[in-house]
Amino acid sequence: MLTDSQIVRLLDIANAACHKGLVLDARTIYDGVLAVRPGHIPAFIGQALSHIVIGEYARAEEIIRSQVLAENPDDAEAKAMLGLCLYLTDKKDEAREVLQTLADGQSKSSDLARSLLDQMEQA
Repeated sequence: MLTDSQIVRLLDIANAACHKGLVLDARTIYDGVLAVRPGHIPAFIGQALSHIVIGEYARAEEIIRSQVLAENPDDAEAKAMLGLCLYLTDKKDEAREVLQTLADGQSKSSDLARSLLDQMEQA
């Protein structure tokens, strides 16, 4: 069985793999984490990221909405990722609606939300 810190480390590795273009490797890790921790929200968010980085926005949105937000509608990280996904698909009004719910917070998700909202204002 994997410890919490090992799960965090694996997800860090998978996220780094996404950023380096190693999407299939990242997905293997996310799938492995979900095999030992079914329903693990950060792994689902990572899966969505793996689709965003290669332009599969509809699949990313589906994962976020059905696997995370359906049961955890207030998950800030999932909402930030959904906002990013909507922003990248040029659904600016929907993105703004999602991101504005996070903008007043003090988390990394809030930072991302504010940054994306600023970019929308400048465009």
